[in-house]
Amino acid sequence: MKQAINTNMGSVSTATMRPEDLIPEFISEVRRQRRPVKGHRAAALDIERRSRKAGYFRTEDADHDLDQLFDMLDAYAPPYFYFGSHPGDGADYGYWLSDSFEDDFDGLKVSDLSEVPADYAGEVLVVNDHGNMTLYLQRTRKRGAAVLAEIWGIV
Repeated sequence: MKQAINTNMGSVSTATMRPEDLIPEFISEVRRQRRPVKGHRAAALDIERRSRKAGYFRTEDADHDLDQLFDMLDAYAPPYFYFGSHPGDGADYGYWLSDSFEDDFDGLKVSDLSEVPADYAGEVLVVNDHGNMTLYLQRTRKRGAAVLAEIWGIV
């Protein structure tokens, strides 16, 4: 059975670096998470309340809150991804595959799922002949049945 467990990939906010644009978008992104980290929604609500005050976006509080939102959103990045600005566009913020992904990956790399041994447990990266990549996690259940879950895919 295959099931995608993470959809945080790509842009969240584009074409701006202004805190008054980023903070509301990032708060919305925290709220969008299906499995929030304990305390993140409350912290986002606190930031939203502070942001309603006149002059807030020109204060150190706004800078601090923006840093806090970056840290919170990074917690929702899929394995081998990070939350931040796009490497080629500093005004495009979202979830991006790490440049060091190929060096950091130590699981099984195959070109087709049929190449994965039934008794293998761990991460499986499928890279097809077009360069598309899909990361899976394979676990073995009791009685030896393998369960494969899709974590992310890049076409």
